[in-house]
Amino acid sequence: MLLAHMPLGALDSQRRLDQLFHSAWTIKDGAPPDIWALAQSHDGYLWLGTGAGLYRFDGVRFEKVRLAPGNRMPSANINALYVDPAGDLWIGFEAGQIARLRNGGLTTFSFGARSAAVLQIAGGRNNGIWAALKNRDRGGLARFLAGRWSFIGDEAGLPAGAVSSVVVARDGSVWTTTAGWLWVLRPEAQRFERTVEPAAARARIFEARDGRIWLSPGGSRPIHAIAGSLQPAGLKSAPPSGVPSSVEPSGEPMLIDRDGVLWAARAAGGIFRVIGNDRAPASRSLERFTLKNGLSSDIASPLLEDREGNIWVGTNLGLDRFREANAVAAPGLPPTSRKGFQIAAGKDGAVYVLTGETLFEAHANRAARPIAHYRGWPRSLHVDRSNALWAGFDDGIARLAGSHFRFAALPRDAQGTVTGWLESADLLCAAVLEHGIFCRYPNGWRRAPPPLGAQRRAPVQMLSDARGRVWLNYVDHLVMLDGNRQIAASEENGLAAGRIELVTSIGEQIYILGDFGLARFDGRRFQTLRAERHPRLSRLSGMVLGSDGAVWLNGISGVTRVAVADLAAAFVHPERELRSTLFDLDDGLPGVAQQDSNTPTAIEAQDHRLWFVTSHGIAWIDPQHLSKNALVPPVSINRLVAGGRSFATGAPIHLPAGTTGVQIDYAALSLSIPERVRFRYRLEGVDAAWVDPGHRRQAFYTGLGPGHYRFQVIAANNDGVWNRSGATVSFDILPTLWQSIWFKVLIAIAFIAGGWLLYSLRMRQVASTIRQQVEGRLRERERIARELHDTLLQGFQGLIYRFQSAIDTLPPSHGARANLEEALDRADAALAEGRDSVRNLRTTSTSDNIAQHFADTAAQAGTASSATFHVVTEGPPRQLCPPVHAEILRIGDEAILNALRHSKAQKIIVNIIYHKREFLLQIADNGIGIAPEVAAGGGRPDHFGMTGMRERAEVVRGKFSIASRPGGGTQVTLTVPASIAYEQRSGLSSRFAHRRWLIED
Repeated sequence: MLLAHMPLGALDSQRRLDQLFHSAWTIKDGAPPDIWALAQSHDGYLWLGTGAGLYRFDGVRFEKVRLAPGNRMPSANINALYVDPAGDLWIGFEAGQIARLRNGGLTTFSFGARSAAVLQIAGGRNNGIWAALKNRDRGGLARFLAGRWSFIGDEAGLPAGAVSSVVVARDGSVWTTTAGWLWVLRPEAQRFERTVEPAAARARIFEARDGRIWLSPGGSRPIHAIAGSLQPAGLKSAPPSGVPSSVEPSGEPMLIDRDGVLWAARAAGGIFRVIGNDRAPASRSLERFTLKNGLSSDIASPLLEDREGNIWVGTNLGLDRFREANAVAAPGLPPTSRKGFQIAAGKDGAVYVLTGETLFEAHANRAARPIAHYRGWPRSLHVDRSNALWAGFDDGIARLAGSHFRFAALPRDAQGTVTGWLESADLLCAAVLEHGIFCRYPNGWRRAPPPLGAQRRAPVQMLSDARGRVWLNYVDHLVMLDGNRQIAASEENGLAAGRIELVTSIGEQIYILGDFGLARFDGRRFQTLRAERHPRLSRLSGMVLGSDGAVWLNGISGVTRVAVADLAAAFVHPERELRSTLFDLDDGLPGVAQQDSNTPTAIEAQDHRLWFVTSHGIAWIDPQHLSKNALVPPVSINRLVAGGRSFATGAPIHLPAGTTGVQIDYAALSLSIPERVRFRYRLEGVDAAWVDPGHRRQAFYTGLGPGHYRFQVIAANNDGVWNRSGATVSFDILPTLWQSIWFKVLIAIAFIAGGWLLYSLRMRQVASTIRQQVEGRLRERERIARELHDTLLQGFQGLIYRFQSAIDTLPPSHGARANLEEALDRADAALAEGRDSVRNLRTTSTSDNIAQHFADTAAQAGTASSATFHVVTEGPPRQLCPPVHAEILRIGDEAILNALRHSKAQKIIVNIIYHKREFLLQIADNGIGIAPEVAAGGGRPDHFGMTGMRERAEVVRGKFSIASRPGGGTQVTLTVPASIAYEQRSGLSSRFAHRRWLIED
């Protein structure tokens, strides 16, 4: 099957089939049954033609293909798939039809009476699309050209009959099998020619990456590359040998991967693979993989190599994938051991593994072999400088001798569990728990010399660093021996790694691996990278420097690779994120790091491979040959779901009015480790920054309003290679009636009108309150006036009459008469002033003409002022509220009299302005002004004119101000809100009055 993008990765042909990472999806995992065809489209999707219909797979989810409305599959049983250069998917059915799927629309083509099962579809860029049809002896070779399918027959030199296979080679030649032979239509030729290659009824053809044509002829003939004389020109290497039918019968689906490795389905069940490019069959390795090895079923059919180099196999019960993994589980070893694993590096890349009751010798590329058996509990393993293997058990020390362990004779007080090992140039020492440290001398094992031998307790692990210092690990603390100097370190003096699992050295650096992180001793103090900040450093039990120059750590999260420079930078800036690469189960590790053994779980073999002890077996990684997926993953948006409806993303999306939430499904097509594909997305206008959902492949939004939206998603593959362009989808949400702009305008108008109405009602309420207060004040003044008139003034008038009667009895010449007459005259004047005051208390001007009132006030002032006096009225006069009217007159009278008496002005102007929103009164003169200290103090001492005016203005909720400067005149301003100043009328009469005023104006 032709792919638009050729694969970039490759499976390591040096690894055995069981060393590849195999995954299987069965019906239980959602995979469809009866997978008979596989293809990969340009967008990276894996398409599955099955007996249950058409499916596609993104590495995580199987999705049955939904066709656009009005489209229907002619059959559910699919035999063949092909993706053409334009991106269309061609589908071949068992019932004999061929369909083309383009943008969700399906076009079906039928062959009428000559119809037969479509077994294979192939094509090229310039010579159309070809199909092999076969149903017993019926069928033929069909070609799609100029929009129609037609059979190729005698006119093209091809005999009629069933065709089992067709391939369009890269050079443009067309290869097919019919009538018992292999046929070819060369480029530019008009007729097919029969080759010398026999082909049975089940023959299959395949083109390798180098352009070589392979044939699986069926019957008793072997799978092989066809004769060199028939091959396309330009092939340089000799063809590899075939697969004899006595080894594996031919006639089944096959492929040749990019490394020349042959894969094929087995007639006997499962698949097989042949590695090696030599011509001699004996030098080629054949491996089988069946249901017993984990294949989803023994009935395997299509095989496909995807753009990333993974091999896919379809079976009648599911789908299988083979891919390369950086970590390889060592074969031949037990997966688990209740007694744990101990490892040590041997010669020539071998690794010794001590587990259960067996010692194994393990190699990277062949199964481990048992070399010794023993009884007891293994605690430690050590290979000394002479390559002798020593083991520590719970009951002593043993050395490997041939195929047996020979226990060493220890002093009577040294029988116990042997844990740590320490080796110098001429001495091998071991720690025996509860007894101390013992060393091997020519005449046997004895207690170690001081200071080692002086330790009361034996450590669980010992280490000699590059400076000759010895480190003793007691789990809860460390002891460093530097000559005769002994220093203890624990959490109390800065060692904050928790329970100590291991002490190791890399160069001159000392590292402590603990429960809670990784600590380093810089020669003076301990620094710790805590696991709370760096989770990959939790529960470390192994650390080794690889040949790639990086540090490898084995922990509870997996194996972590850190560049030396990045690790050093982390200790300088522990708050920053540690740059690292994690290898875990998806990379082939069988488990997580073995814990609590206090022995190294990460070592380097002589061939520079790194070996790791896990909770479920032993694995190795070659740091010099790490696979990296450099292919940018295609990103697609599958669908948008809103209101229970699914919308295709290939066309503009208009969502119904009232939609508030959407679900968007997306995918990134990296099929190697799809579980590690990372996403970021954003909805423009909603998300201020990129959202990181991790590995989730759906986005959810709620609370959306009407408008235009654009959703964008980007993704990175398993090795962090980002597709920054990603995929986008735009959609519109139509507004409901109440979400439309006109409805909002109406609501705004209604809100403003309602607010204005409430404001007007409130102002009327305030005005009514003020009027009541003013009216109450006037009634109180009238009461006071009555009391003054009926009591004080009447009594005063009676006294005057009696005094006058008494004076009248005195002769005119009496000396006191003149003084008494003068006193009575003054009393009459005081009485007149009192009556005027009482009258002012209880009465107001009876005239509504304020201008005339102020003119009368000026005329009656009786002052010697020479100022000209003018009253100016603006706006149509309105009737003032009586209580307010009285206060306005008193304020105006006071201001006018002050100007006449004190300003020495030449001109006094009174402005009376009737505004719709307020009543305004201004009295201005051009006199001498008011002294600054008087204006600042609110008036002269013991004078209450200015104070009274302010108080009266406050009573009617008015604004009162005096503006003056020496020599610049004075202006008194009073402003009263219209709702308080003017007499209120009913709404109807007010509207009539307003209209009448407009007409009269």
